[in-house]
Amino acid sequence: MINSSKELFEEKFSQSPIATAFAPGRVNLIGDHTDYNFGLVMPTPLSLGIEVSIIPSNTLLIEGKTELFKESVRSISAPVDGSWLDFVTGAINVFYEEFPNSSKILKNGIKLAISSNLPANSGVSSSAALEISLLRAINKIENQVLDNYKLAKLAQKIEHNFIGTMCGLMDQMVISSGVNEKAMFFDTKNGNIENVSLFKNHKFLIIHSGSTRTLSKSLYNLRCQECQDASKKLNIQNLSEANRDMVDSLEGIYFKRASHVISENKRVENCLNALKNNDPETFGKKMYESHYSLSQNYEVSSELLDNIIEKSQSLNILGGRLTGAGFGGCCIFLINQNDTKQIFDTLSSEFSDIKFVDVI
Repeated sequence: MINSSKELFEEKFSQSPIATAFAPGRVNLIGDHTDYNFGLVMPTPLSLGIEVSIIPSNTLLIEGKTELFKESVRSISAPVDGSWLDFVTGAINVFYEEFPNSSKILKNGIKLAISSNLPANSGVSSSAALEISLLRAINKIENQVLDNYKLAKLAQKIEHNFIGTMCGLMDQMVISSGVNEKAMFFDTKNGNIENVSLFKNHKFLIIHSGSTRTLSKSLYNLRCQECQDASKKLNIQNLSEANRDMVDSLEGIYFKRASHVISENKRVENCLNALKNNDPETFGKKMYESHYSLSQNYEVSSELLDNIIEKSQSLNILGGRLTGAGFGGCCIFLINQNDTKQIFDTLSSEFSDIKFVDVI
């Protein structure tokens, strides 16, 4: 991070914060657009993240300074308006709804500073990292019993009720409770989690395509609705309950969306086995299959993302795919651990706007 949130806070407010909290970003190795279909996912936390420093005030204002967005001030009781302060409003409200016997001191006003080295709107879950770090900072003041699952559910509630994205629980769960250098195999239907070590001699390279997601919230929610509609046509609760014969009875976009979900769930299972068996070749193959499905069946890729993935197939790369919601943002590649610089340099010579994000 360029500056810590504490340094930014002291610079802005000429006083020290009383609570500081951090949350990492995440990259999804495989299993995109399956969590809100109660399917299987396999994310892992990043070394990058977001740090928040806060202090209560008696101004009835939210006063914020951040590296990510412009400085902002608004009334503590103001309605959401699409700005980054909606996350703060959401965190305060969902926390005090969950813990009605807490002091509610932040209802009188809050000063905060946010530092980050996560690219925003790029598929590495900066939104969920901000939600988790805000809730952790608030709880350092309120000192309530807040386990990782409840923390994740509160963060998801912020997303649903204050940001307007009808996400699943994957991002919030891996950010609240993920283990560094391990993949989290998460069955979002039954809540079962298994943390599995990553490959010893291979790395996952995350790059930013140079294209920030646009219109992703509305398109993301549209995909959610399309999956719900497909489930109703099949008379099931969610698409993860479907089998191939059921999906083959669908037509048009419903067939395409359902085909992605059931095939992506299977790919997550394949990749779990590949990790356990130290089989990076199979894992990489499933990554390419995943990207093709996200591009052709789920239609959340872009020409640039497709071109980057196509180019990667001519290099010494085992697998690659877009990661996150899509519509721009980041790609992830499975590579030999000694090839990071060479592969990044080759890709950046072909696509001048790409940026290095992380390697795990």
